[in-house]
Amino acid sequence: MDKNPKKKKEKKEIIAKIYQQSFTSPTKSSGVSSKVFFFYLIVSIIAGFLAGFVQDLWFSDYNQIIVPTINTNETKEVLDLNFLLEEDDKVFNQALMQLRSQVVGFYKRRSKDNILDSLYLEKDFLGSGLAVTSDGWLMTHQSVVKEEDYVIITPDKEILEPVKTVIDPFSQTVLVKVLSQNLSPVRFADLDAIKPTDPLLVARYSMQNHGSDLTKTLIQKFAYHDQSQGSDFLLSTEQIDHYLKISSTLDAVYNGGFLLNEHMEVIGMLFDSGKEQIRLAVPSYYLNSTVNNFLESSEEVIRSFLGVRYVDLSEALGLSDKITEGQSKGAVLLGDSENDILAVIDKSPAAVAGLEAGDVILKVNNEDVDEKNSLTKLINDYTPGQELTLTISRAGEGQEIKVILGEL
Repeated sequence: MDKNPKKKKEKKEIIAKIYQQSFTSPTKSSGVSSKVFFFYLIVSIIAGFLAGFVQDLWFSDYNQIIVPTINTNETKEVLDLNFLLEEDDKVFNQALMQLRSQVVGFYKRRSKDNILDSLYLEKDFLGSGLAVTSDGWLMTHQSVVKEEDYVIITPDKEILEPVKTVIDPFSQTVLVKVLSQNLSPVRFADLDAIKPTDPLLVARYSMQNHGSDLTKTLIQKFAYHDQSQGSDFLLSTEQIDHYLKISSTLDAVYNGGFLLNEHMEVIGMLFDSGKEQIRLAVPSYYLNSTVNNFLESSEEVIRSFLGVRYVDLSEALGLSDKITEGQSKGAVLLGDSENDILAVIDKSPAAVAGLEAGDVILKVNNEDVDEKNSLTKLINDYTPGQELTLTISRAGEGQEIKVILGEL
C-alpha cells in the first residue's frame, strides 16, 4: 500500500481528470459539427427527391425512347410474323379466287319429293374434280364417282348434269362432260421442277367454304407403290406403276382433291386407295397424258401399248448380278411363272420387235430409265404408231432395238 497520503491524493486527482475528459459533454465546436452534418443530410435527401421528380417530369420522353430499345428486336419479330401471315392470306385469297372457276364437287343425286329433300348435304358429297378444257370437260377419279348417280356442283352453286363420261383405265381417272361456260381449265406442272421441300397446297371442293378449301402439305415420295411382297415390284407398261405420296394424312372428303404448286399448277390428283387416310395422288404427267390422248380422238383415251412386265432396278434390292447384269438403273424384263405372268406378252409390239425376258431396257429414245423416269412413264409420253429406239443390255452386251407402239 502507498503510505504517503499526499501522493495518494495526487494520484486520485489524475485519475479523476482522465475520466472527466473521457465522459465530458460535447463542446460548442462539436455541436456546430453535428448541426452541419444533419444539415447536409437533410439537404441530400431533399436533393435526391427533387432530382427524381425533375427526371420523371422533364425526361419522361427520353426514358420512353431509351428503355424500349431493349425490346426492339421483339417488336420486329412480331411485325415480320404478321407480314408473313398477311402474305399467306394473300396467296390463299388469290388461290381461292382462281379455284372458283376450276374446282367442282360431285354429289349423290338428291330426290325431289319435297322442298327440303332437294337440299344437298355434306353426307351427299362424293369428292372433288377439276376443269381440264374450256368447253366443259372435267376430271375426277374413279373412286369418287364409282357407280353412283351423281350431279356436279360449281363454286357458284350451279348444279350441272353429266352429259358424257369417258374412263381411262390406265390412270383410273374419269372425264365428265358438262354444259357450262364458266369453268377455266387447270394447268399441269412439270414434276421435275418440284423438290421434296417445296410446300404445296391441297385443294378440294367445299360448299361451306366459298366453294373450295385449302391446306398445306409436302411430297414424301415421288414414286410410291405397294412393296409389301416381292410380286409388288413386278410392274407393267400397261398399268399405272406409281403415285405421289404426301406427308399429310387427309380425311375421305379430300377424295378427288388435287395438289397445287406456287404457280397454281396441278401436281397430282388425290384418290381413295382403300386405306383409312388419303395420301396418294396420280402424278400430273399421267393426268396430262389422259387429257392429251383424249383430245386427239375426242371419243376415248387412247394409250400406247408396248407389252412388257419389268422390275425397276433403281428401287429393287437383292437381285443377283446375273439378273441385273451389273446395272443399278433400268428396267429388267421379268415374269412370274407361278402366276402365268409373261415378261413379254405374246404378239405385243415388244414381242414383234424381239424383246426377251431378262433384257434390261436402259434408254427410250436416249432418255435414261431411272428413278425419275420409269419405263411406263416414258412409254406413255408417246402415242400409238410412233417408232421408238430402245437401248438394252442383253447377256452383258448393249444393243438397240426398234419398236412401233401399238394401241391399248
